[in-house]
Amino acid sequence: MNFKILIAGGAALAALSCTGAIAQTGGATGSYAATAISAGNLDEAERLLQPASMTDAADPARLINIATVYARTQRKAEAREALMRVQSLPAEQLDLADGASYSSHAVARTLLARLDQH
Repeated sequence: MNFKILIAGGAALAALSCTGAIAQTGGATGSYAATAISAGNLDEAERLLQPASMTDAADPARLINIATVYARTQRKAEAREALMRVQSLPAEQLDLADGASYSSHAVARTLLARLDQH
């Protein structure tokens, strides 16, 4: 099973706009732009993560990170679209830095709920 690690702990699921659930793995996007997101360099993170289209996007970790960028830059509609796309894909297990493990669908649901509250 392919596990992807979320940098932020369980608190990330409680507050998308504050910390976000930032996935970190290798690959062409430079650890899914986790360093750029954590450093607040959202323009760079968006450049690295931006999918050609949401219908082409097929990586839940990447979509969660771009949703985090969108939410932090006050683009709720785009964040919602990315998180809805996560839910349309097969679930993947994501591990949090604090050792907790969640389904990508559970992370997306939680972040969508938090997005709707802000």
